[in-house]
Amino acid sequence: MKIVKRFLFIISALLVLMLAGCSGKLSHIDINTTLTVDTTFNGSREMTADIPAAAYKYAFGGSLTALEDMINQYTPGDMYCTATENEDGGVRIQMIIDFASRNEYQKKIETICNGNTTDSAITPVINFDYSHSILKNGYTIEENFTSMDLFYWLADAISKEYPAMEGKNIQDIFQLGKTEVVFNGETMEMQDYIKISTIKSNAFDNVSVAAQLSDDQSIDARITYVVSNKVVAALGTQLKTLMDGLVPDNASMTYQNGDSSRTYTISFESATLQDYITNVNKALHTNNTVFEVSTEGDTESLSAKKSIKQYYDGSYFLDFTADETTMSYILDVSPEYTVESCSSTYGYLKDESSTYSSNTCEITMTVASADEVTTVLGFAVDIDEVDITTDIHSDTNIQRTFEFHLSSDAVNLIGSSIEDRLNTAAEQWPDQMTVNTENVLSNTNYSIVLSAESADELTKMTRAVLGESDISDDNKSNSGELTNSLFTGGTEKHKNPWNIHCTYEDTLNLSGFLKGSQIKNGIHYKLSYSKGFKAAFTENNTFEDAAADGPTLTCSTFNKVLSVKSTAEKNNLEGILIFALWIASLICIVVILLMNIEHIINLVSNKKIDISGSELFKGKHLRRLTALIVAIVCFVLMTIRLIFRIY
Repeated sequence: MKIVKRFLFIISALLVLMLAGCSGKLSHIDINTTLTVDTTFNGSREMTADIPAAAYKYAFGGSLTALEDMINQYTPGDMYCTATENEDGGVRIQMIIDFASRNEYQKKIETICNGNTTDSAITPVINFDYSHSILKNGYTIEENFTSMDLFYWLADAISKEYPAMEGKNIQDIFQLGKTEVVFNGETMEMQDYIKISTIKSNAFDNVSVAAQLSDDQSIDARITYVVSNKVVAALGTQLKTLMDGLVPDNASMTYQNGDSSRTYTISFESATLQDYITNVNKALHTNNTVFEVSTEGDTESLSAKKSIKQYYDGSYFLDFTADETTMSYILDVSPEYTVESCSSTYGYLKDESSTYSSNTCEITMTVASADEVTTVLGFAVDIDEVDITTDIHSDTNIQRTFEFHLSSDAVNLIGSSIEDRLNTAAEQWPDQMTVNTENVLSNTNYSIVLSAESADELTKMTRAVLGESDISDDNKSNSGELTNSLFTGGTEKHKNPWNIHCTYEDTLNLSGFLKGSQIKNGIHYKLSYSKGFKAAFTENNTFEDAAADGPTLTCSTFNKVLSVKSTAEKNNLEGILIFALWIASLICIVVILLMNIEHIINLVSNKKIDISGSELFKGKHLRRLTALIVAIVCFVLMTIRLIFRIY
């Protein structure tokens, strides 16, 4: 055991001696960098790190296969990395990033830098400009990062996979070596950071593009250029020639002189998306403008999101290498939209703000270089009409139908959301709820039929359809929420035998279901009692088109919370019959008694009652007596039913 420990100690000492210099610190591995690009920024970035033979043998185990396996496991997807042994017994690690444009290069560098989770992590910024015009002449290539920032993943991997390097950070392993730029065949050596500029500039101070997007997808545009008086004087008539050549067909240009600058404005109206892109390309002297609009429904609510992607390249006019140079993207939409997010693809978005007025919502985005900015706007999707029909067949047989009418546009955005909600509710009462979908021309109607056996059960079903919580009405009131939907009432205990009286109160709260959506043609409510009833509203109401027609009540409203109190009466044929029988039996009793009063008195006055000898029990008098008994029995029965209101 002692021999093994001594052997390990000797190996460790040799490793330290081989890697250590006179200062006692481990020797660093140089990172050499070559960035090769042309005038379109098409090219590659090559980075190499040569590991000496001693370090390769003792720190990395001398196994090329193990090193390659580690590289394959940890290499970010946006670079190509290899390891090859050299003649000196060491190994060269080579990383290559290929790209066809500055934007592609930016995205790949961002992805690689995102792997750095230390406090030294940076957001990479790449400035490139190549111009040969009256405004700018020359090129600029600038980066705010070095190849050390692109080697963090490798340093972390080495520290994890090789015990001899455990606990080492990137500064302990690597250092910057030679850095050079090859631009269009010309090689230039850099000092750590890549930064070179040969531009001679007469650039403008600012450029802004303002687009007003209408609901029909047409666009009114305004492109503004701010030119300093110094540049105006330097360019002379060339500036007028330049600006005149930027004006698209069916557009106009104006300019206004200020104290220190001149402002040009090119504007056009009612352009289609394609015409807008064509016109802006001409106005910005470029061909890469992007303006894309997409809309999708939100499955969590009856709303939708509109995403607007914009890319404007003002680099022909602006020198983005100057810190104070910015470009503005301005988007005007209807105030019904809410700004949910504003994001940048390439990281040059410096600031964004939104302001609302009675007519517009204006979003202003400021970028430090040409960038692709996506704005997400939220908006409620309107429903054409909602029909609610309730049929009261009896206290134990009540049917209700919700019907939602949607236009074809609304169906594409929220149709599936409504259908899913109705199906979810129907799953709770599969035998008592039915969901239907009907296409009418270009519109679609979604409906659900509820069959309840009581008013309380209808309340529960209604709340399930409208997605209301199980919080009690008292708790909702205390918390400031709107009252739950509620259906109460029924046939009242009879006050008299001549009619049947019903009262119902129906409260419906659609605000949670509809949320921000509006109903274009309103909510149409219909309540029908069974045949024979005459219905009426019991309170003054503010409903539109409120009407009563026999057993049916109808009304309309645009309010998402509605409460209908109603009453209905109809003749109680059974009660009238009972009362008639009671009167008839009473009259019959009185008449028969009067017709047989003499015989009754004689029978009662005899000391000995002789039924067989009495005329009362013979012939027609016996028939009268039988009728009297029947009348008395009927009278007693009808009296009992009237007293206990059994009718």
